[in-house]
Amino acid sequence: MTSSEKNISVESSKKTGEGERLVIFMGGFDPRGARHYHQLMRTEAQKQPVASVDRQYAIGGREKWNAAAHGQEKSLHSRWKVSQTDSGNTASADFVFFDWHDQVRLHWPSSRAEVFRQAVGTYVSIWNLRQWLKPVREQARFTLWALMYPLFYMLLVLLAGLGLGSMLVSAWDGLPPAGAATLMLAAVAVVGWGGLVLDGYLHISWLLRILNFAHVSSRKTFPVLDARIETMAAEVAQALQQQRWREVVVVGFSVGSVQALKLTRALRRKLAESPLSLQASRRPLVNLVTLGNCIPLFGLFPGAGALRQALREIAMDEAVYWADISSPSDSVCFGMCDVVGLSLREDGRRDQSQVASSVAAAGKRRPQWGFNPQAMCSPRFHKLFLPTTYRWLRRNKMRMHFQYLMAGEVAGAYDFFELLTSAGPMHDYIERKLVR
Repeated sequence: MTSSEKNISVESSKKTGEGERLVIFMGGFDPRGARHYHQLMRTEAQKQPVASVDRQYAIGGREKWNAAAHGQEKSLHSRWKVSQTDSGNTASADFVFFDWHDQVRLHWPSSRAEVFRQAVGTYVSIWNLRQWLKPVREQARFTLWALMYPLFYMLLVLLAGLGLGSMLVSAWDGLPPAGAATLMLAAVAVVGWGGLVLDGYLHISWLLRILNFAHVSSRKTFPVLDARIETMAAEVAQALQQQRWREVVVVGFSVGSVQALKLTRALRRKLAESPLSLQASRRPLVNLVTLGNCIPLFGLFPGAGALRQALREIAMDEAVYWADISSPSDSVCFGMCDVVGLSLREDGRRDQSQVASSVAAAGKRRPQWGFNPQAMCSPRFHKLFLPTTYRWLRRNKMRMHFQYLMAGEVAGAYDFFELLTSAGPMHDYIERKLVR
């Protein structure tokens, strides 16, 4: 174990200062772990343009997170400090990387051909739930097109292979049936191989991996991941009783937004059991921030009842401040739409009058199912780049999707590192800086 991977307990972390924010980050469907994201944040923090010339961001060394007593138990998760200095004032956050990349690898085929094979079953299931796609088309049509794009690509490659095979068979007079079939299969195989090569530039298999995992998630449970979420919730709730942090923010990026919902619900339940919950003045603040959320994609499948129940609870929990920051220009996410309503399917049609009255009383800015998300914001990526760069970004779906965690070219309203380290409550920062 290197010096940057030391174990750290809550007791030892108290030496770093009081009143900080705890950020629990749950990454997307990515087999890369904490080391990759720690290095990414270090690199991007140095590149992030700021409005103030005196402001600087710093990413501390990577350590093992351990909230267990005496720090004796080995932890899978990592922790590092994220801080900003501006005109002599310093603000920071304890950043905990919730590690589930080992579970991702269990559902990450090494062969891209296998990814495309699994996608056939996924698209069959999507066809069977087509009645629920109409609301998606109305609110997030670019996302729906992006999800259908791999299917058209697969069909195009298949048709190109069959077309080439037919041309070769027609040009080869007197070819016996067995030879014609062999030649046809060879042509399809060659064109298919070319399609896989082109996929290395278009990242179509990356989209399919997310789709396939959403399909798998609706048909099976993940006891290891669920237990890990419950353990994290219990550890954080116990630490919050000691008033270690002024607030806790669960950040879910991409597919991690689904896991972040589960962690938020588990944490809310643990905190409700705490003696602090009886003292209104000492209740720890719990925030949920989703970046580039993929929640409706997972909620639409018939077997995702447990997820829809968790979503329903969070949507009606006024003690949770949920802000969704997702860009309509990011066609892999569901930005600026009714995230909960799209996800609940038939469940969302129940108790509509009760939900509508509570939302109206809360003064929601736009129609949506439930009280949460209390804020839906666009990061306005087009304001963070020069026109030429932004046009390139729009063409690269994978790079656009990761922009939530990366630096822009010019200073703008959205700044990932300022979001993490902003002074005061997260609610105040988002309402002041990002809500339009």
